[in-house]
Amino acid sequence: MKGSKKLKRKKPNGETYCYSEGSIAFPDQLDAPARTMLTSESTTNRSSHIIGVDEEKDVYRTLTPVEAERIQMFPDNWTNIESKAMTERRRYFMMGNALVVGIVERLGKYLEKIVEAED
Repeated sequence: MKGSKKLKRKKPNGETYCYSEGSIAFPDQLDAPARTMLTSESTTNRSSHIIGVDEEKDVYRTLTPVEAERIQMFPDNWTNIESKAMTERRRYFMMGNALVVGIVERLGKYLEKIVEAED
């Protein structure tokens, strides 16, 4: 699933084109920035983060919900607070749907300066 691919496809008007996707590192490189997380994180698909092998269970290891929160710069267990009562699958979905907190904070500070300069 992580390899590159090129597929011939057809538009509704009958015109053909080539759809392509590049390969994805397998397993994910832990010394590089994380790839974009999608709402389908933790399911078996091309975009899921595989970060190594769980040696005890002899299976590929995916991100934990806390690791997903850390990639998006949320506090640990932010999606696991009792009042939120989220399933593990929903926790992954929320992180795949989130913006990276640090980026939003930087944009907010920049926008605040613009607004202050207008006054």
